[in-house]
Amino acid sequence: MKKVVLLAAFAVAALAANAQVLRNEFLKDYKPGDKLEKGIYQEATEAIRINTWNGAFDQKRVPEIPSPVIVNGLTYDGYPEGGAAISLGGFPNDIKGSCVSVYSLSDNKNEFRKGAYYLAFLVNLKKTGGGFAELVGMNVSHIGNATRGKVYVKRGEDRKLIFGVGARKLGAESKSYDFNKTHLLVLKMDIAKQEMSLFIDPQLTAEEPTPELVAKGEPGEIKNAIKGIYFRYRRGCDGAVGSFRFSNNWATAIGK
Repeated sequence: MKKVVLLAAFAVAALAANAQVLRNEFLKDYKPGDKLEKGIYQEATEAIRINTWNGAFDQKRVPEIPSPVIVNGLTYDGYPEGGAAISLGGFPNDIKGSCVSVYSLSDNKNEFRKGAYYLAFLVNLKKTGGGFAELVGMNVSHIGNATRGKVYVKRGEDRKLIFGVGARKLGAESKSYDFNKTHLLVLKMDIAKQEMSLFIDPQLTAEEPTPELVAKGEPGEIKNAIKGIYFRYRRGCDGAVGSFRFSNNWATAIGK
């Protein structure tokens, strides 16, 4: 009898932990070759298209920029999130600049506003430019035009991959990592501490490890609720990103 009760308690605890995964399966029902974006936000006041990928509202967006496309998924030993991935390549060579694709989570200014939030994802880069550029992050606008937590990438002088993190601008940069290898990144936004952290290929234990990078925001810089996640599509970058998982605690962000 005690064994049954104990097993039931473990089951309840597991369900409670799973309930704290605020969003996952961001690319559910996509298959290779599909277009990522279901549309583009055309107006600043446009109603939310909940839990879907769309082009962010940008008055300067070039209409000829195509939607990113879906490719085969990435895997990382011990990380449970699977599914398809988004191609970072294929941006038109004759168009300068970049554009943002946003997954709108909420238009509620209080839903994801307090405490700390984690965005885990996989990335495999074949190439990127020699200057830091945004890759993935969080957004405080459901239409995708107000990025805050940002993960940056660049090619270092040693031809290796370097990551960076910041609130609105770069605040800290990593050591060198390999291109053509799948990396697990966990971006943490601590609203109370006004702090962004980045974990790179961390140990997958239930206890939160020490992040590799920490960047302090300016006073009041991180104050609005998170309303979406985004990635920036641009020229000069190739590879794939996917397996997103959004949570309010470390353990469920990595699937423990």
